[in-house]
Amino acid sequence: MELHATIGAATSDLDDDESFANIYCHDAEQDYCFALSRFPDDALIEVMVRDQVNARVKDLSVRLTDDTIDVEIEPALAARLDGQTRYVIHLAPGQYDPVTLRAALKEIFVGKNGFQDDSTRG
Repeated sequence: MELHATIGAATSDLDDDESFANIYCHDAEQDYCFALSRFPDDALIEVMVRDQVNARVKDLSVRLTDDTIDVEIEPALAARLDGQTRYVIHLAPGQYDPVTLRAALKEIFVGKNGFQDDSTRG
């Protein structure tokens, strides 16, 4: 699935027990959301699609480039969400903070193997 989305990202605040690292993408034209999040002490990553359809996983494949976030989802997980096994989220230059996005993804994937950072910005 191709998304042309606005991107929000945040890292967790270590002084706040309710804080967590997350990225949130919304494609207004398709009215479609994609998000990843993880609390600092949680072993699982939460994947959310559409409007609050979510599942928690040990790991997944995410590749960050200067222009996209490319997410590959195992078929079993995709079946629990909305059936999509791949998301290509197009990043609009100047519409997101690349430093915060990279930091949030790195925090979400601490101790995991699925994150690949091929970006040069930030």
